[in-house]
Amino acid sequence: MNIRVTPQTSAAAHTADCAVFGFSKGELRVLLVQRAVEPFSGYWVLPGGAMGDEERLEETARRVLLELVGVRDLYLQQVATYSDPVRHPVRRVVTTSYYALVKPENHTPIARGYLSEAAWHKLTEVPELGFDHNRLLQDAHHRLIQHLRDRPLAFDLLPERFTLTEAQKLYEGILGESLDRRNFRRKILAYDFLIETSEKRAGVKGGPILYRLDRSALEREMNG
Repeated sequence: MNIRVTPQTSAAAHTADCAVFGFSKGELRVLLVQRAVEPFSGYWVLPGGAMGDEERLEETARRVLLELVGVRDLYLQQVATYSDPVRHPVRRVVTTSYYALVKPENHTPIARGYLSEAAWHKLTEVPELGFDHNRLLQDAHHRLIQHLRDRPLAFDLLPERFTLTEAQKLYEGILGESLDRRNFRRKILAYDFLIETSEKRAGVKGGPILYRLDRSALEREMNG
């Protein structure tokens, strides 16, 4: 018996959306952009865009961040791919999301293209986002927290010279929880990229020792 199969020809665009997190003034923030076109004109969303014919997805993510908001040179981590047939109200769009963690003071966003505004928002004060971007943001935040527990993602946010207490406070601020001092220090002192200096923090009780980063070793740890 011959079975006739009707081919499914639902062409889909593939996009990359980016949750760029920043830690500033003791709070975790996220970079959002406001759309100036339909669909979802006037809504805040994560910066994103369609993959070019000759691009890999991560290349798309980096290009989008540079073209739309002027942000470059980020360490990106892939989160997930979303393919709900109705996630876009006009056409079939499959998206892959990424996250990054940066110092907001080093990245001043500028709205370009189809955007009316780009700004950092406190994660606790994010409005209702367009498309399914609230879900994308929630998933990216969850993945960031997971990775922070076993990867040295936040060290680039520290000053050039820092104490172990400052490093712990940074992690506690991003994670939103207290960490055991002994366990935290034992874990981070095991990293090869953490270099003890001969300097001490002036004006602080006990004169705590200052540390610095071996950037090459940190990069190897992040990519290992």
